[in-house]
Amino acid sequence: MKKLLSLITVVAVVLTMIPFQSAFADDVSTKVKVENKLWVGNLDAQHGAVISLEESKTDSWGDGDKLVLKLPEGVTWHKYTRINGRPVRLSDIDGRSLTINLANTTQLNNVFVDPYFNVERSVEKGDIVVAVSGGRLSVDNGRITIAEVKDYGVKLSVADIVDFDYGQYNSKEVIVSLEEFVQGSILKDTEYELILENAKLDSSKDVLSRIKQGSRRLTAEQAESKVIKFTADDVNEKGKWDLVFSIIPDTDFEGNINIKLSGRGVDDTITIARVNKEFVALNSTPTNIALGHQDQAIASIEISETSAGAIMKGTHAIVVNPEYKGMNFTSGKIQVSQGDIELDNFKYDNGILLFDVINPSTKASKIVINDLKVTIDEFGFVGNYTGQLTFNYNKNNEMKVDEFVLFNATTGKPVEQAAAFVGQFIIGSPNFTITTNGISRVEAFDVAPYIQDNRTMMSVKAAGVALDAKVSYDADKKMVTVESGDTKATMTIGSKILNINGEEKEMDTEAVISNSRTFIPLAFLADVFDAELKWDNVTKTVTIMKN
Repeated sequence: MKKLLSLITVVAVVLTMIPFQSAFADDVSTKVKVENKLWVGNLDAQHGAVISLEESKTDSWGDGDKLVLKLPEGVTWHKYTRINGRPVRLSDIDGRSLTINLANTTQLNNVFVDPYFNVERSVEKGDIVVAVSGGRLSVDNGRITIAEVKDYGVKLSVADIVDFDYGQYNSKEVIVSLEEFVQGSILKDTEYELILENAKLDSSKDVLSRIKQGSRRLTAEQAESKVIKFTADDVNEKGKWDLVFSIIPDTDFEGNINIKLSGRGVDDTITIARVNKEFVALNSTPTNIALGHQDQAIASIEISETSAGAIMKGTHAIVVNPEYKGMNFTSGKIQVSQGDIELDNFKYDNGILLFDVINPSTKASKIVINDLKVTIDEFGFVGNYTGQLTFNYNKNNEMKVDEFVLFNATTGKPVEQAAAFVGQFIIGSPNFTITTNGISRVEAFDVAPYIQDNRTMMSVKAAGVALDAKVSYDADKKMVTVESGDTKATMTIGSKILNINGEEKEMDTEAVISNSRTFIPLAFLADVFDAELKWDNVTKTVTIMKN
């Protein structure tokens, strides 16, 4: 345990210090640090920022050295001052000077001074600067600012900033702390105001005040939609209060909600809440389609909440822009792929997708709109068509949330012609949907396809179905053979060589054995057998088309 010879038994004290300035040159014994300065008045027992005195290097202090902290004219040390957590000895205080006698310095490397002082009425407004001297090898006085004398000192603060999702106009409770740093800053029976910016008060809920420090009572009430007025009783000590009230963001506002303190001699503004526009994330891969063709498939749309309840109850829409009467959605379906949001009444009406949220989520949810098909006549706009996600569609409080490219229309042929054979599967699912000449069936396998090194790996048996080909496996040679028409392709487990009718081609991956099943890379074989693959990143779906 470290000791101060003439003062105290030093108790380990952990304080967070913000460097202010070093008192001495590089070869001196003492470093000085101080917290941010505090506000004080021309009163007794004012509290300043904690001072840290530290050896610049081990054993740079010597037994018998002294550290002297001297206050400016008109300011004297008060008995409430504490050194390393213990009250200062009155014999070490001499008006403006505080002397710390160093002893047992091999065990001592830090001294913390928590200063209290009296400020005479003659002291002008401004900084209180302490001059630090002493300590072996020190050559200059260190000067540090521990407080600022002010007529009034009041600050606002919040423990937590409240978050709103853009477009959510329900009220939320806010707790704002109001603290006097200079006694008497909040004058008796004098009216002060707290003024909201970018929000209004919830008039259905009262404004409450709670005493956090001292005994002075504070009375607060709503005066206008954006104004709280308050008064305090007798000035007998510094006070601290919590004000509790509920707010509603202004319509279509995005950003910080602030509150401003206004009144005689006081002025402070803080942020108490935020309105976040990025409360939903949209994901869709723009699709190329052709003018003058029917039932052209476009990529799925995913709407993800970043927080529970972000998508409120009501009717919402995705509106296609530019609006064109010759463009229609001809199919589509909606589902909740994550979370517990409840939907109903999904429909597509010309260039608009509509759905109702009947119960908002209690945990962040994802909505997927897939199996979308579009018909557009030959006179339509050539270029990008965007989807505008709109909440509360066609209502007075309609809100445009975000816009994304849905598809691109060209004057050429459709990218996808109707294929005689279409297979579709989802990564991680063993089920496979096959459509042959318009007739669909579902086959289930005992293992599911997966992604490895950005390649889709399928079991031998499932690959045969996917490619509408004959697939066989020679266990002795560890060789997979895939045949369709006049084309024959072979690959060996652990090899990157693909043999096509006797010609070798190197792949960037290889056939493998996993879960006692042989898996082969689908993309290379699809290319060999003239099958087209389409990947939907939102739903993790692979579509295979072959004529």
